[in-house]
Amino acid sequence: MFSSARLLLRQRPRFVSPALRSSSSYTPPPLSTGVARQAAFAVGVAGLSLGAAAYYTNKDTLDRQAEAGYFSWRRLASSSTGGLQPSLAKQRWDEVYSDVSKWIQAVGQDNRLAVILAQNWLEMSEAKRTAAGLIGVFGGVWLAWRLPRRLGLGKWLAHDAMSGKSVTMLTSTFSHRTIPHLAFNSIALFSFTTAAFGTFNFSELMSTESLPRSTSRYEFLAFFVTTGLVASLASHAWFARRVAGRLLAQGVPSAQVRQTVLPSLGASGAVYAIVSLSALSFPSTSVSLIFLPFFPIPIGLATSALLIVDLVGLIRGWAYLDHAAHLAGALAGGAYWLFGHEAFEALRRLMWDTQKREKERELAEQKKAGQGRWISL
Repeated sequence: MFSSARLLLRQRPRFVSPALRSSSSYTPPPLSTGVARQAAFAVGVAGLSLGAAAYYTNKDTLDRQAEAGYFSWRRLASSSTGGLQPSLAKQRWDEVYSDVSKWIQAVGQDNRLAVILAQNWLEMSEAKRTAAGLIGVFGGVWLAWRLPRRLGLGKWLAHDAMSGKSVTMLTSTFSHRTIPHLAFNSIALFSFTTAAFGTFNFSELMSTESLPRSTSRYEFLAFFVTTGLVASLASHAWFARRVAGRLLAQGVPSAQVRQTVLPSLGASGAVYAIVSLSALSFPSTSVSLIFLPFFPIPIGLATSALLIVDLVGLIRGWAYLDHAAHLAGALAGGAYWLFGHEAFEALRRLMWDTQKREKERELAEQKKAGQGRWISL
């Protein structure tokens, strides 16, 4: 299932401040070791992302059921079959095909590069296209790091546990400063996203009360944001309270503490969550390392080895990687496998009846006005 290697990094950049300070008289802000505000931010954003994902999953499903016609929609909307509905997923693919066809017509069919890109895009599954979109965001943020330092973007693209900021826990999840860091996380994300989609698509295997769905894209994106925030929050708590708090209690000067606790960035907390979710969902799968592609390794063994390395690194204080974020991301993925998806389906069920009634009312108004697709009997 997985053909490429997984080297996951949440790189800690080697600079004291995210932005270059040119003035020798610059006085850094006081150190912040609080966690409550960051925890509230993480919970709030995660809740909003999961709620929005549940709403739009329901909406997309009901909209596509309605496209089949009123009577077909009534039958499908009341169906007890959960998980991904192939007929609805095909509607989404048909829309992608239509959009790509329009794009080819706009740029010209004699544009060989455009045709090749279009063919590759159509050959991708929705999971791969979603991963490609996220990688595109990663690339855009990487380009932002190349902008002049006087713009001060660095302080918003890496999370400094001593700054007191909260929003950077989210922005840093999409941020990579070096090509190797970007490449390894992108390869791992692209490789494992299909497995995560498979877990959500066949949700009737995980939940006895799963609703039908046309897509798992919204849930996956919410899962990515949520687990990324969990990883960032764990990293923040570890460095702000455990590392910096202990140093300050020992009387270490604030300037030295600031040099010890460096900013953190990278998507590998969320990637670790995807890996652990995949390992738990498909325990018989094997993976291969990028430098040993011909030697498959059971995914459970590979994941356990990664976690052991991070646990040792956390205990021994290895400074280059953010081991706290890695471990928290893996635990978040395991927790989502245990009860997160079930909670997501429960959230969908809370919204389903209201959204269904709204759709019924919309269809009734269309029928009265002679609009929409109807079957005459």
